[in-house]
Amino acid sequence: MCGIAGLITRDGAPPDEGVLRQMTDAIKHRGPDGGGVWMAPGVGLGHRRLAIIDLSDRASQPFVTADSQFVIVYNGEVYNYRELRVELAELGAKFSSDSDTEVVIEAYRAWGVDCVRRFRGMFAFAIWDAAAQTCFIARDPVGKKPFFYRTLSNGTIAFASEICALTSLEPVTVDEASLRLFFGLQYVPSPRTGFKEIVSLPPAYRGYFSAAGISLERYRTWDDTDAFTDHRPTDNLASVLEEAVRFRLRADVTVGAFLSGGIDSAAIVAYATKHSLRPLRTFTMGFPSIGMDERAEAAAIAKHFKTSHESLEARPEHLAALTERVIDQYGGPYADSSAIPVMMLSEIVAKEIKVVLVGDGGDELFGGYRRYKAFAQALTAARVGGWMAPWFVLFGQMMQDTQIIRMGETLGFAKTDPLRAYGELFCGSYFSTRLRGVFQPEFIARTQEQDAVQFIRTQLVALSGKPLERAMRFDFESYLADDLNVKMDRATMAYALEARAPFLDLRVVAHALRLPLNQRVNMFDTKIALKRAMRGVLPDEVLSRPKKGFQVPLAQWFRGELKDYWSERCLPTGAKLHQYVKPEKLKIMFDENTGGMDHGNRMWMMLALAGWLEKNG
Repeated sequence: MCGIAGLITRDGAPPDEGVLRQMTDAIKHRGPDGGGVWMAPGVGLGHRRLAIIDLSDRASQPFVTADSQFVIVYNGEVYNYRELRVELAELGAKFSSDSDTEVVIEAYRAWGVDCVRRFRGMFAFAIWDAAAQTCFIARDPVGKKPFFYRTLSNGTIAFASEICALTSLEPVTVDEASLRLFFGLQYVPSPRTGFKEIVSLPPAYRGYFSAAGISLERYRTWDDTDAFTDHRPTDNLASVLEEAVRFRLRADVTVGAFLSGGIDSAAIVAYATKHSLRPLRTFTMGFPSIGMDERAEAAAIAKHFKTSHESLEARPEHLAALTERVIDQYGGPYADSSAIPVMMLSEIVAKEIKVVLVGDGGDELFGGYRRYKAFAQALTAARVGGWMAPWFVLFGQMMQDTQIIRMGETLGFAKTDPLRAYGELFCGSYFSTRLRGVFQPEFIARTQEQDAVQFIRTQLVALSGKPLERAMRFDFESYLADDLNVKMDRATMAYALEARAPFLDLRVVAHALRLPLNQRVNMFDTKIALKRAMRGVLPDEVLSRPKKGFQVPLAQWFRGELKDYWSERCLPTGAKLHQYVKPEKLKIMFDENTGGMDHGNRMWMMLALAGWLEKNG
């Protein structure tokens, strides 16, 4: 787990080593254990190391093969590297280290571009081939590890693990299309980044950088699950998940776990305590707010599995202190407020251990979100009672309940256009079509092609299956990759902490995608197959406990301790935010939230964007 950077110049011109070192310095937080650069005509590769596997200098990067043909900079972990090493040795490969880095580079030598289809793990890397004068690049299939690039005015291709390493190379400009999508999604979907000049390599993409330019292709899709994993007829969900956890305990440093009160992290802790060679350390973060605090439930799970447990609390003053840090760390527009407690937790945990297991992916794969039940209910109700939709909206407005309003709007579209209905449901927590009047009309007109609801609908049209199946696939391929994985990577790596997600193991993903929809979610229950698989593994009270989610009590904070903080940053005359959002609508939102309506997510979005625009606008 590290940070990478590189320069590929036009016509073999020597790259500027000073610029490359500037880039690696910008991402030093990702790898405080060491760093280096490697230079040759036409190419420069830089690296910051977080030592996890083979802590010796033999595994330092940039890693050069004994014959000097290949050089790699690599960020991630390939968990099946031991098995691949045996296979490669039988083909004649020689190894000088015990690292997975060397396995990756020898896999490329043996199998070429298709090596990426053999890797079970998370990765973003670049391999320079001296003979071919090309740089092979790739990103893992679920987008755990980031890869950004841009082409400079002199034709040089620059790439790095984070946007901050690229913005200072040449001027950048705000991409308004990214902002329009951000307002509906709370994140910017790849390949967009928020800057016109900087591109995010999408998950499951590979290709080449060279003096001739850039060529990219997608190497994996999720339609044929048998094509990308070694499925065994005897596999069941419990066995593949247990194996995924066991693989992610492979490290030469201590591995711990983030623990909430839910099924996903509890299942991971259950298997980790079974296979860990040392007592497992677990950590949780909670809030001083009724209904949003799972610290007691997490403590009970920790006691059941006899982990060494630590519990922490996020308070409103932490949000004010962390806002600038979050804006800087995420690079592009980003407004998932759960990044705040994850960053707080990571800062403390990283002082004691280097690796944590996390439960990311369980909700998207097994149907854990409440919105899936709501969507299923709306689709059913629309067939018999679509006429109720405006009454839902009216009642929600009377009660100042945004969730009721959101359900009414979803019900209204579910009868005529169910795919749009899910777009409205997803964006309803942020800015759906109903709230378009919040924005400056010129901005809306300029970005009409990038409406977030239409973006979701277009993605769903391209997928197959029932509307709810398509919705879950969208969340897996877009929301997980460009929101949740981004959140976890930047929050943990800000403090050089590696996060490993067993649910995102390829074999677990394949098993989940093979399940029929009614084994994942229906109108009344979620995670049906996962709960069944965990019977006897987890206490019954964990399996029956309603989902809370990792929600920050933003609305409460913005009408209390953070009221002045928000207004000072979002409402002053001349704020750059007002180029896109009507200031009078911001004031209405502020007053409605103060009066009891929940605008917490929207207000955090505006606060985060206001700070980002002040830095980049």
